[in-house]
Amino acid sequence: MKPAPARDMSAIMMPEIDMTGWPAWAQAAEPQVLKWALVLAAVVAIWIVAIGVKWLVVLVGKIVTPKDHDFEGSSWDLGASVARMFALILMSPLPLGLAGYDWRSMIEERGAGAIAAMVILVVAILFANWIARSLRNFGGKAHRRTGADDTLFAFAGSMVKYLIFAIAIVTALTQLGFPTTSLAAVLGAMGLAIGLGLQDTMKSVAAGVMLAILRPFRIGDYVSLANLEGEVTDISPFTTSLKQIDNKVVIVTNNMIWADPLINHTRQTRRRFDLYFDISYDDNMDHALQVLLDLANDHPRVLSKADTWVGVHALADWSVKLRLRAWVATPEFVQVRADLTKAVKEAFDREGITIPYPHQVNVAYKGNPVLDNAEDE
Repeated sequence: MKPAPARDMSAIMMPEIDMTGWPAWAQAAEPQVLKWALVLAAVVAIWIVAIGVKWLVVLVGKIVTPKDHDFEGSSWDLGASVARMFALILMSPLPLGLAGYDWRSMIEERGAGAIAAMVILVVAILFANWIARSLRNFGGKAHRRTGADDTLFAFAGSMVKYLIFAIAIVTALTQLGFPTTSLAAVLGAMGLAIGLGLQDTMKSVAAGVMLAILRPFRIGDYVSLANLEGEVTDISPFTTSLKQIDNKVVIVTNNMIWADPLINHTRQTRRRFDLYFDISYDDNMDHALQVLLDLANDHPRVLSKADTWVGVHALADWSVKLRLRAWVATPEFVQVRADLTKAVKEAFDREGITIPYPHQVNVAYKGNPVLDNAEDE
């Protein structure tokens, strides 16, 4: 038995319309108008389905992405856009078939490759995220157990994730019929164009590599960089994330960090603070200095009592400025400084030591003929 001949999809899907009484030009144009209307409707339907595929990937990505990680810019976010593109490629034979092309052969040629490409991308996204998450968890466990630096693990996890995703895109394109040699040439040209057009992005990647190698800061350090302060929460090849004291998260590109001075407040295990206090010119300076020294050394969290230092810093316009230096553990810097500031105010009040307000003194010169004549005028 011979197989039934293949019929044109446009002939199958186009409804029959009674054109009795229509003008000749309308009867002649009706098949073409109806065909292209169906093509347009198919394109719109495919676009809606592709958007649905994208949002499905986004939904799955937000479910599996940890809450302390940003979804925007992640591999799931990028994979959602790629999934939409491959959905469009997979369903492209439908409008082409309605337009009169051999859609069956197109499905046979592209369908299996497109499905394989989508499977490769989905598996690559899952595998890349698993690898990155595993490296981060391993680095966190090593940091908690042995004090190892987990910054390099976080950076390596991000690099491996993007590398796997790049390989998956190339493999998926080969499944769609792109020749390997031609694909390499196209990717090389695209890489050159992207490199020239995204020089700042390439600078960020290079700066990220240098930050990961030299490690001027680690995850968990409190730093000042690019006129910002915060705790380092993540380092990727492109950006560094800071969590500020009011729990805001700031994303800074690595090239800005590498180009500006950087202050690491928590790199050392202990820090020294300098406090300044004003007393009146009528007060006993030695007594005030002894009060400051006793207060600092009596605080249980002040380290190296022998290194605590007090002295006269300056003779200001309306006060004598005293200076106190003491060493504390880095995590306790802010609290001890606040404790001593409060204790000094209470001790000065108790000991009768005056903290003067800014004031001016007008001195009248009597007996000077020049000044007396000026006052009379």
